[in-house]
Amino acid sequence: MAKRVQFESMYQYTPSLIGRQVEAKYITQEILGYKDNPFIEALPPIFEEVYVAANIGKYPSYHDEQRKLGKLTRLHLVQQISDYVEPLQAHLLVEQRLSRLIRHGYKARNPFAAESVRQYHIGFKNILHAGIDEEGLNLAGVRSTAAGFAILGVSGQGKTTAIESTLLLYPQVIHHTTYNDQPFLRKQLVWLKLNCPFDGSLKGLCLNFLQAVDSHLGTNYFQKFVSKGSSVDILIPVMAHIATLHGLGTLVIDEIQNLSFMKSGGAEKMLNYFTQLINTIGVPVVLIGTFKAMKLLSGSFSQARRSTGQGDLIMDRLTEGEEWDYFIENLWGYQWTAIKTPLTPPIRKMMYELSQGIIDIAVKLYMLVQWEAIGNEEGEEKITLSLLKYVADRHMQLVQPLLKALKRKDPNIYALVDDLYPKWGELDQFLQKSTEKINMQGEIRTKMIRHEKVELDQKNYIELVKTAIDFGANSDVADEIARRILQNNEVDCDFVELRKQVVREISNNTGEANAAYSTEIKSSSSERKTRKKKTSAVRDEGDLRNAVQNKTDKGDTIYKKLVEMGSIPTEDELNKLIK
Repeated sequence: MAKRVQFESMYQYTPSLIGRQVEAKYITQEILGYKDNPFIEALPPIFEEVYVAANIGKYPSYHDEQRKLGKLTRLHLVQQISDYVEPLQAHLLVEQRLSRLIRHGYKARNPFAAESVRQYHIGFKNILHAGIDEEGLNLAGVRSTAAGFAILGVSGQGKTTAIESTLLLYPQVIHHTTYNDQPFLRKQLVWLKLNCPFDGSLKGLCLNFLQAVDSHLGTNYFQKFVSKGSSVDILIPVMAHIATLHGLGTLVIDEIQNLSFMKSGGAEKMLNYFTQLINTIGVPVVLIGTFKAMKLLSGSFSQARRSTGQGDLIMDRLTEGEEWDYFIENLWGYQWTAIKTPLTPPIRKMMYELSQGIIDIAVKLYMLVQWEAIGNEEGEEKITLSLLKYVADRHMQLVQPLLKALKRKDPNIYALVDDLYPKWGELDQFLQKSTEKINMQGEIRTKMIRHEKVELDQKNYIELVKTAIDFGANSDVADEIARRILQNNEVDCDFVELRKQVVREISNNTGEANAAYSTEIKSSSSERKTRKKKTSAVRDEGDLRNAVQNKTDKGDTIYKKLVEMGSIPTEDELNKLIK
């Protein structure tokens, strides 16, 4: 007994996230595949975006009168910003994926289905050993509907916050007693979030899992099944049995990048087990990590992602633009300095430069600068550009080299920092091995779009070049125009609009070229002027140079003249032609 207590203390577990426990209340389902399944019917209704945004946001208690309170009190009020969560698009995407993932995973795991009951008689050791057949059925005849997906991104960008905020929208434990007038005594574990085990081993994961389940359900599985001689081969079927018995809706593993530093083979074994858990037992798995995990996940775990329609999510730092403006404007409202500083464009830009769009750094910088302003006995309690720079240089020294590397946008420097930026070769591999859609946020999305527009979207590029040539451009000019228009437009821009831009640019270029030609003629010798006049006198009516009658004519004027001459189609004609 003493040995068991000593062994248990070696693997002391502290829950990283604890949710609420509720009594089962069953909701009639509109979706046919969700009906008559107590695990699904006991879940909350499918959330709409408005509800999600309203419930995952975390805002400090604030009103302007608080700025008149004492300095020490206001220093405590500023501390509230550390818990600030502003719902962004990434949060909504995470919730939508998790909502579908949990419900779809339960479809094949109805506890009243004959196949589900048969698994306990066969034994999960035998089920795991047998795997699945060519039809995707395990030994008990269950075809998994579960899937896995990954959330990768820069450190401090809110990956963990996004997943935890979403998980807490759902009860963690649902207590069932009866279902449709039948006894159904079951503790349903809707979700379980673990950090990657400290030793990176599969055994460590099993031990953490058992302790976590005991912590949330009040069971004693760890004491019952774990001893010093317990092997992975013994613990894995136990873990699968418990996950099935308690209807585990999803298993979330955070800090998965830690696997990359473990002993050889450890990462592959764990990821293979996640794949087995998804494909054979039917438990959805979500992995969260920094870009260091990208190389790991492009291998074994990709097998488990092939069945998912959820798509992986890459969360990079925010770019200057609409989303950054939305975030910083809302954050800036929580200001407790005696003098309220408006968010001017220079301050907005300085905040971005000093944080490089990393949410955690921006929030900490805003807290620190307020503390510095409030604690300053010599000057005004006011946020200034110089104070922001001073605080960043003095209190954020450790991250400054990394931020400066990001600011310089030198891929040879910041590609070495996996937590802040992925190596593009590994990202390409990750994208190629993921058969489903991957949603990207921030700087990476911008870079990938730039790359895709010209290098990957060859079909649009070729069609635009053909259009340019059809309207009179030579091959070199057509190539340049097509590339420029692809780069200056969003990936999903309407192709008809792209072709219109090609035609307009060719028309403008034609006008500018003829204007330059006219200027050259007028500045030449009298002999060439005479020759030019003679040539002008015998020009054909449809000669494009007739559109330029004055060297001051601009592109729009020339374009209109070309339309009047019938040399190029009108807007309506162009629409008909392109469509």
